[in-house]
Amino acid sequence: MKLANLARILAVCLALSAYSSWSLAVRQRQHLGTDPSAPEPVAGIPLIRLGTAEALWHDHSTLFVDVRSATDYEFGHIAGAVSLPEEAFEQRFPELKPRLKRAETIVVYCKSVDCGKSLWCALRLRDAGLLQTRIYPYGWNEWYNNGLPIAGLGR
Repeated sequence: MKLANLARILAVCLALSAYSSWSLAVRQRQHLGTDPSAPEPVAGIPLIRLGTAEALWHDHSTLFVDVRSATDYEFGHIAGAVSLPEEAFEQRFPELKPRLKRAETIVVYCKSVDCGKSLWCALRLRDAGLLQTRIYPYGWNEWYNNGLPIAGLGR
């Protein structure tokens, strides 16, 4: 009787193992051709990670847009970034629009992944025809904590 129970347990384990392998293979086929470490776009706007943000920062055709408050911007911001506080978008956008249009890539950021201002600003920029917009969701906090170039009073 004990040998029969052992055989049943082994059969169940084998079946579960086969199912697990099959389901993993199906998931891998569905994601074939995509980078699993790359974040999914939000509302059609690509999200970028620190390495990509840093590489874009070194490209002079990229413009970083800080959507935090003017006070936060003055205290510290990514070096070279322009201030476009989300709450003052309507007032500041017309004067920045020519510069934004010339940029090959626009990287919008706020304080961290908890802040939704970068998404709202990026949506407004896309609606204005600036399709080169990207969102750096980890924003100022990640940039600063990794010792990358900053500017401002808190330097």
